[in-house]
Amino acid sequence: MIPNMLSLIVFLPLLGALIVLTIPNEHKNVIRSIAGVTSFVTMILSFIAWANFSRGVSGMQFAENFTWIDLGFVSFNYDLGVDGLSMPLLVLTTIVTFLAVIASVTIKERVKEYFVWMLILLTGMLGVFVALDMFLFFLFFELTLIPMFFIIGIWGGKEREYAAFKFLLYTGLGSALMLIAFFAMFYQGAMAQEATLNFLRLAEIYANPANAEAITNTFRAGLFLTLFIAFAVKLPIFPFHTWLPDAHVQAPTAASMILAGVLLKMGAYGLLRVGFGILPDQAANFAYLIAILGVVNIIYGALLALVQKDLKKLVAYSSISHMGIVLLGAASFTTAGMQGAIFQLVSHGFIAALLFFMVGAIYERTHTRMIEELGGLSKTIPILAGFLLAAAMASVGLPGMSGFVSEFLAFTGIFWASPEVIPAAKTIAVVAALGIILTAAYLLWAMQRTTFGQLHQSHAHLQDARPIEFVPMVCLLGLIILIGVYPAILGDVINTTVIDIVSKIGG
Repeated sequence: MIPNMLSLIVFLPLLGALIVLTIPNEHKNVIRSIAGVTSFVTMILSFIAWANFSRGVSGMQFAENFTWIDLGFVSFNYDLGVDGLSMPLLVLTTIVTFLAVIASVTIKERVKEYFVWMLILLTGMLGVFVALDMFLFFLFFELTLIPMFFIIGIWGGKEREYAAFKFLLYTGLGSALMLIAFFAMFYQGAMAQEATLNFLRLAEIYANPANAEAITNTFRAGLFLTLFIAFAVKLPIFPFHTWLPDAHVQAPTAASMILAGVLLKMGAYGLLRVGFGILPDQAANFAYLIAILGVVNIIYGALLALVQKDLKKLVAYSSISHMGIVLLGAASFTTAGMQGAIFQLVSHGFIAALLFFMVGAIYERTHTRMIEELGGLSKTIPILAGFLLAAAMASVGLPGMSGFVSEFLAFTGIFWASPEVIPAAKTIAVVAALGIILTAAYLLWAMQRTTFGQLHQSHAHLQDARPIEFVPMVCLLGLIILIGVYPAILGDVINTTVIDIVSKIGG
């Protein structure tokens, strides 16, 4: 095994960004090649880590630890590690970003700046999923905001500046709440027992019955709600979701792939790692509210998707709807539900990335995303239309694809949730299942109007898929089918961690 594997995975993209900075602007192909090779090698390293990850072993693996800043009363430590929750998200991040770099071949302006921001963004996202120190986690979390702000604001659509500032404002407010919650968590932990920023140690301190008097239930409830809102903005959860459609519609294709494929998962990961991990009793107390918000997300997102005229905005609202399934599974406090939540994070990462790539490829040729203007595409670009249809079927949850596995597990989990945790759990499961019908309705209707029907004459001579476009299309669809027909490839990695989480929260 390679020493300091996680550090190598996290900081290799940053090294690539520094190399790109030394390349003259006019050497665009060299810049693209360096970005591609860097993200590819990072992906291969994550595969090596995945292969060496010990299934069935509880706790963190590939751990790295040393003191970074020692102030006497507290140390800022460089703590890294992965378990069954973070390992799949680490691999998801490297795959989606590598494919997004390939999808960025259409970027022609300010190429060097673009790929520098992409590689810095990759370092930030990877750091979030491996950091075990509160300060380090916050630094990496913030590191993702600036690159995405500039990528949307510079290379986005006509209203890119509005969308970029809205993205920064919402996620920045979420980060401010997270910082307040982290400070309160650290301070109260220090007053009760020990000054530490380590998530695992904080979980032990907050679980110690001897500290119950210092860390009161009222404080724990307020802390959990603050953390929940902070991560709800990123997930996003109603009513903190309004930044997402604007960001998606204005972002370039590669940024939309990363935004839906990875960045939204950071919110869910933070909620599970910090909220559920350190305050499992409060997660149980608020499970009913979380489940209801999950149902609202599923139905509300699906209804808004149903009335969209812009194909990209439809996919954006479908992402909001599908993130509700993550909430639903996590709130169930059952093994199946938690498995479904993590499966959904990975599955939706691949499906949303493929959907946004297909929408971007079609827009590049037709210069429109209006559904009513995209008729009969299967007649002129049958390969692109076929992959778009396959991505839509995966999003609907067709058996044999990853979406089916995650939805089945999440809905099974909530259906059999304990009435003590989720009153009327079966009713919630039935109402949430209506979202599947709505999803089928808006996606099938959109596919019928775009890929079939009357062909617009202006689209009669479009170029079908180019060779380089097959790389993201085939890879993403292949992974979606692989997880769908062989879910054990993911289940073997997450099962032990899922059992640990559920046992802590009393499920």
